Amino acid sequence: MDRLRTMQSFVEVIRLGSFSEAAKTLGLSRPLVSRHITDLEKHLGVRLLTRTTRRITLTEAGAKHFEFCQRVITEIEKNEGSLKRTQKEPEGSLKILAPKSLTTLALGDAIASFAAANPYLNVSLMLDDLSFRAYDFVERGFDVAVHTTPVRNSNLVARKITHLRWLLCAAPAYLRKHGEPQQPRELARHQCLVHINSDPSDRVWHLGGAGQVSVKVQGPFASNSVLMLRKAALAGLGIAIVPLYCVTEDLKSGALREILSRFPIPVHPLSLVFCPGKPTPQKIRSLGDFLIDWFRKQPIP
Repeated sequence: MDRLRTMQSFVEVIRLGSFSEAAKTLGLSRPLVSRHITDLEKHLGVRLLTRTTRRITLTEAGAKHFEFCQRVITEIEKNEGSLKRTQKEPEGSLKILAPKSLTTLALGDAIASFAAANPYLNVSLMLDDLSFRAYDFVERGFDVAVHTTPVRNSNLVARKITHLRWLLCAAPAYLRKHGEPQQPRELARHQCLVHINSDPSDRVWHLGGAGQVSVKVQGPFASNSVLMLRKAALAGLGIAIVPLYCVTEDLKSGALREILSRFPIPVHPLSLVFCPGKPTPQKIRSLGDFLIDWFRKQPIP
């Protein structure tokens, strides 16, 4: 017995007061609707309605079951409508994890605009540099993470939003004291400020574009926050690799100087990272589309 079908037949018979009208509404034959009621009564072991030539009347048990069936059908229809709507417009909740450094990219403005454009979606943005291990954001209950460095995990999807230019820089005071390197390999003798993400390869810097040179570096300070690396560079602790957007004003003011500009750092993607799934949830697709369009209109330095 198809319980939902029998419940629908029962509700429509009572609502319309006619087996024939209920059959038309449901697109079924009258005998099938009648059988649905009979099957339902047998299954429940009670009589639900009495029929005369003039009217259909609910029994006490029938009235109680009618209210129950109405609630069930209403909830099913509401849930189905909600699920169908999510394929057209995002709804529910969306938890986003991003590095604190992205506040200088007006990421908060972008996310706020996205939330305003999606009134059925509850958006939360957490800025946190504590850890960006592969599955960390998933384990912590986030739907997506924004990454400023390449994602080295084939079990995650990384959708490129835009690209970020990274560069080498140091404070003039450091360069006066230690000299300015002219070739990438000279970095091995300098104090380097390392951006770490729990990966040994973080201490190998790659420079030079097509003619790439890799240099193993060391230094007095390392952090998983580019904002902290910027502060360390400003304090004269050493040479840092940081994204341009973090130090644009420092370069203009002369507080920091770009070095080895003839040997560019490979461009890094700014990516929206999430777990694979088919299809990708509409709320994640919509966020990706929105951010790509946002940063296309407002390019990052």
